[in-house]
Amino acid sequence: MGLSFDTLGYSERLQAAGASKQLSDEHARLARDMIIADLVTKEDLRVALDLAMTRQTIIFGGMLAGAVALLLAAIPLVV
Repeated sequence: MGLSFDTLGYSERLQAAGASKQLSDEHARLARDMIIADLVTKEDLRVALDLAMTRQTIIFGGMLAGAVALLLAAIPLVV
């Protein structure tokens, strides 16, 4: 799902506020190209959270396996 931005409506509102047509049109294009392009969507957040959860699961699994290995290696030393 992409984001849409009404550049015509944005430009018209700037003109209604007193900006020139050239300035308002350019400002609308800049807003569309530079600001809207950097917005994060729900899908972006979902993918980032999935990646973070996967990394955390792998790290936790490695730590758990290491702890079990240390405990198993220590048993002969104690017995």
